[in-house]
Amino acid sequence: MKLLRLILVCEVVLALGAGVRAEPRDCDREIKSALLRRYQLDSNWYEIEILSSQLKSAVLESTDSLAIRPISQKDPIGLFTIIATIIREGRGTEKGQVSVRINKFAEVLVTTDNLRLYEELSPDKLALKRMDITSLLEQPVQSFSVIAGYRLKRNIGKDQVLTSGAVEPVPDIDVGGEVSIVCESGLFSVATTGQAMQKGYVGEQIRVKNRASNKVVLATVIDRRTVSIQP
Repeated sequence: MKLLRLILVCEVVLALGAGVRAEPRDCDREIKSALLRRYQLDSNWYEIEILSSQLKSAVLESTDSLAIRPISQKDPIGLFTIIATIIREGRGTEKGQVSVRINKFAEVLVTTDNLRLYEELSPDKLALKRMDITSLLEQPVQSFSVIAGYRLKRNIGKDQVLTSGAVEPVPDIDVGGEVSIVCESGLFSVATTGQAMQKGYVGEQIRVKNRASNKVVLATVIDRRTVSIQP
């Protein structure tokens, strides 16, 4: 009797289970998941918004699957368009164009105040924040260590993302700086004062005005105070 009762209970459970159907899945959510998988996008840093869809079905049944195909080879960021196909019982039953916007986020350095041209950067003038970098044309700076000793190449307002194109290393010699112009050979060495007409780094050539003659010459930067010309 116990065995018979156990068999009956199992049959009832199986019958009930067979009658349970999986909940339908939201079509837009499935499209977003398919995009994340196809392009291996981390959902912590990418957000996808469905802008418009030609698919009539709002939900997918438990047996349905979804296939997507981009209509261009552009990177999956910003405005992006795909063709989505609902597959049922091994064949496509519905197809439509879907327009999405894919936003990319990152932890980047942001200015905490208005900063001016040629201002040297320091950690107290910047903060690390999660920001939308979708529309940036230049690479954002994500660590102060990579720009230590740098300065700004242009004015930047408060709460702006700092990008690689907005900074440069502080030059060894700046425009207008006073320098010593040295001319050396094996027989003699001559030095005079001059004014830098260009910024430059050690090893680079810049234009320098000789104060004694007012002539502009091409000289090689030796250090922060010295340039050298050929005899």
